Amino acid sequence: EPAEWDLLQPGGGARALDAAARQVFAAAVYLEQVRSPFNVGAIFRAAEAFGVSRMLICPDTASPRHRRAQRTARGAIDVLPWRVAGLEELQGEEGIFALELGGTPLGQFRFPRRGVMLVGSEELGLSPGALRLAGAGRVSVPMAGAKRSLNVAVAFGIVMQAWFQALSREQPA
Repeated sequence: EPAEWDLLQPGGGARALDAAARQVFAAAVYLEQVRSPFNVGAIFRAAEAFGVSRMLICPDTASPRHRRAQRTARGAIDVLPWRVAGLEELQGEEGIFALELGGTPLGQFRFPRRGVMLVGSEELGLSPGALRLAGAGRVSVPMAGAKRSLNVAVAFGIVMQAWFQALSREQPA
């Protein structure tokens, strides 16, 4: 059965991205137990597109170097700084907020000017320890469907685009 992977050239085929061309905001992301390499790659791709400065990955998150994560990220893993970090390394960071069910609806959430978005497992959400760190609150994507559920990478992209808009309004022209 045909797939878009058939169109990729051996060795990746994607053009190398120019890290110097990136506009970067004081926005970081922490991935906690995101187990699917496809989701990790998709989150990296969206994070890079919206100017995230750095990614922090908990040890139980799928590696961004996994071939499926790299394929989905389309080069973003190579230009967006990232490292493995424990939750304790977020102590002292400002503007920590959680992407989590039951939070403030996206349209009403006040994004921090600088901060860290916590993104958790699609099935389990964020750990109690991560939620305790979210002093800037919790944000949720309002939904109308019967399922009322989104893929974690899709939910991240929606929220990241809103944070990007808020940060872009604050940037001098």
